[in-house]
Amino acid sequence: MKGKKEGEADDALIKKYLVTGNSGYFEPIVERYERFAYVYAYSLLKNEFDAQDVVAESFLKAFTKIRQYRLESSFKNWFLKIVHNEAFTLLRKNKTMVYLDDQENGENLFTDEALSYDNIDSLDFGEMQKSLDQLPHALKAAVILRYYYDWDYKKICAFLNIPMGTLSSRLNRAGKKLRNLYKGEM
Repeated sequence: MKGKKEGEADDALIKKYLVTGNSGYFEPIVERYERFAYVYAYSLLKNEFDAQDVVAESFLKAFTKIRQYRLESSFKNWFLKIVHNEAFTLLRKNKTMVYLDDQENGENLFTDEALSYDNIDSLDFGEMQKSLDQLPHALKAAVILRYYYDWDYKKICAFLNIPMGTLSSRLNRAGKKLRNLYKGEM
């Protein structure tokens, strides 16, 4: 029976869970999206344990708030937005981040290639990492989404729920700060 559940669409599993209350229908969804959530959380937090905690908290939140999910929208996007908000909540608790608005349903912005375990090693931005870590998190998120994930401006704006001008400004400020950091080091 487990094999059959693993191949079922997210919405079909969610409907079965809502009708039966059997958490076994939620397990294949956890297995399906655990790696995507971890890679994204890790790319923002740069801490393995914090990323694992954020993923666990995000699944718990998704499980308890599943009735808020709109069937026939993208569960993956809804869930990864929860991961995004949980990561920024953790950063905010550390007094280093302003929380982003919650937009849990959206277009399909994530690709399997970008958010895969194969890319974890490439999340090290080399010499840039120290400089990126010095950026405010709002700027760092914009840089990671634009230059690591290679998302276009429209996708980033939809995901972060910000206007195009704000994104452009964040990327511009990030570029200036990175240039200043490199000038100071040389």
